[in-house]
Amino acid sequence: MNRLLTYFVYHPRAAWVAAILFSLLAGVLVAATDLNRREGQRVSLLQTEARRSSIEIMSSTLNGNLMGSITLLGLADPDIKQEVSNGLMSIDANVPQTLSTLGNSFEAEGVFLVGEDGIVKSSWDRINKPSTGLDVKFRPYYKMAMKGQTSVYAAVSMARGDRSLYFTAPVYTERARATSGIGAVVARTNLERVDALLKGKFDHALLLSPQGVVFAATNPTWIGMLEDVATPERLKAIRDLKQFGPLFEKTDPMPLPLAAGAGIQGLDGRRFAIGIAPVHWNDPSGDWTLIVMEDLAQSAAPGSSVAQGAATAALGVLLGWMWVHLLRGRRAQDEATAQLKVYAQQQEQRATFRARLADTSMRLQRCETLEELARVFLIEARDKLGVVQGTVYAVSSEGAEVLELVASSASAEQPTAKLVLGEGLLGQCAKERRSQLVLTPPGGFWTVRSGLGSTHPAALLLSPLVLHESLIGVVELAILQAPHDKTLNQLEETLALLANSMEILRRNLLLQRLNQMPAGPALAENA
Repeated sequence: MNRLLTYFVYHPRAAWVAAILFSLLAGVLVAATDLNRREGQRVSLLQTEARRSSIEIMSSTLNGNLMGSITLLGLADPDIKQEVSNGLMSIDANVPQTLSTLGNSFEAEGVFLVGEDGIVKSSWDRINKPSTGLDVKFRPYYKMAMKGQTSVYAAVSMARGDRSLYFTAPVYTERARATSGIGAVVARTNLERVDALLKGKFDHALLLSPQGVVFAATNPTWIGMLEDVATPERLKAIRDLKQFGPLFEKTDPMPLPLAAGAGIQGLDGRRFAIGIAPVHWNDPSGDWTLIVMEDLAQSAAPGSSVAQGAATAALGVLLGWMWVHLLRGRRAQDEATAQLKVYAQQQEQRATFRARLADTSMRLQRCETLEELARVFLIEARDKLGVVQGTVYAVSSEGAEVLELVASSASAEQPTAKLVLGEGLLGQCAKERRSQLVLTPPGGFWTVRSGLGSTHPAALLLSPLVLHESLIGVVELAILQAPHDKTLNQLEETLALLANSMEILRRNLLLQRLNQMPAGPALAENA
């Protein structure tokens, strides 16, 4: 982590890119999280609404007034009991009138009585299409009545061919409920009441049979579709049930474009929240399923989430700017600390060099001859400045145009004793009074040898010794490694010290010689 932070400190552009990318990612995550949260809330609310609608469907069907009325007939009406038992005991019985009154009271499409043998004994139909004589013992509602249970059964009518609901109550032998019936009272209605409950509340709603067939839907094109995979075994079972009349006799059902499961699903390029709830109609095949759908583009529009994501991204960019600003401050602080450290090191090195230079000055001051002075200088240059070979010339007493060899160090051959100004590189350097640094090629011009081996110097320094614009001498130094600016500065200061020491020593020697000379004639006469 520290290495990454350090990288960002010295690469502010990369830090900006990282901050912007992080802000965009944070914005996307916030928008996605908020949208998922809102969509999840809509799914939860829709699931509650689905259960409520399921209860409403059961309240208006299985637990409604129509079911209560036919249950009472099957329980208490003696004429009904006698009719399903294949014969009336009283000639005054008016079963058709009873059925007609029941049907008109609850707007049923038909009411009929089923005997114990499964044959319709009496019937009333609103459009005079009686069901008398039909064999309905294959119908599940008849089987449930024989077991003494009420039920609501949705199927395609055998007499009329339309989708209908069959409200069925068992007929008992006594005026009390029993575990079995001797017949059934059946009231048939259309699906208007179910369709009315499905419409208006939801964007889409549909009712699935236990076999997965869409029996009612707000989208009419979905009616008759089959949820999940239509295997041959599944289709055979549906056809054998005869619940859906001729709907699947000649063609296979189309697949439903959604799954019967709660959650979020895509349909026609849109996202829908799905809620499901069971409908308990006492169908022997199982519970029916109510599926309700809500278009999330309307109830959970992404605009609000996008706005939150954009605000988060903007905040992230602001925080990123502050972070980059802090990084710049950190970098400036680090650079200042590094500069102080370098300055401290330079000062320490400068102090160390000054101490060494002072020590060299003390050594040079103790010298009594120019030869000793030059040798001490070459030793100091070797030990403290890395000089491996050197030659020192001083201005001759013969004149300023001639230089005499004072001392040399590590020379394979004895240098020339006298050097005329302008002669060779060293003579030219003394004449021009200008230092020269000659970097030697990899092979070198010459080799420095010792008892341990030999090597080629990296550079040759030619420097005149000048004091107050007067030439004092000239120095030639071979350096093992190419000198840096700091090393050259130290060499120049040491050479200036050498020039000053040589001039002081020369004057001292001159004074000594003058003091040792005999007094002249004028001095003798005065004596």
